[in-house]
Amino acid sequence: MRRIIGDVTSTGRLLACTLLAAAVMAALTGCGGKNGGAAASPGAAGTAGTSAASPAATQTESNPAFVKAQELFTVNKCISCHGVDLEGKVGPKTNLQKVGAAMSKEQIAAQIANGGGGMPAYKTKLSEDEIGQLTDWLSSKK
Repeated sequence: MRRIIGDVTSTGRLLACTLLAAAVMAALTGCGGKNGGAAASPGAAGTAGTSAASPAATQTESNPAFVKAQELFTVNKCISCHGVDLEGKVGPKTNLQKVGAAMSKEQIAAQIANGGGGMPAYKTKLSEDEIGQLTDWLSSKK
């Protein structure tokens, strides 16, 4: 019996260390560029550690443009600062759950393209179309 408990404890410690290492790696990669860091592809990044409804599940998930925007949000590691459900992870200004009510489409697009306030610029990492997809999706969050 002692042998089994010892193995379970060792396995638990290994799992805890692995999860801690993964969390540290995610924090260190922060907001990245297209394929910068660990995300290899939209398919892999879209399923790693997220539920089927994330990020930011809404009734608009059936809109193909919004689905693509959510994939861009995940692949470009926006969740590092803004969270899987847009709840914000590094302060209240990173909460995007109602960003469409607080900012116009033009302001959202400018923020994504030019960055500012701690957010990096994405105009060299995302195409205008991709910025537009993210803008449309985020502006629907009211």
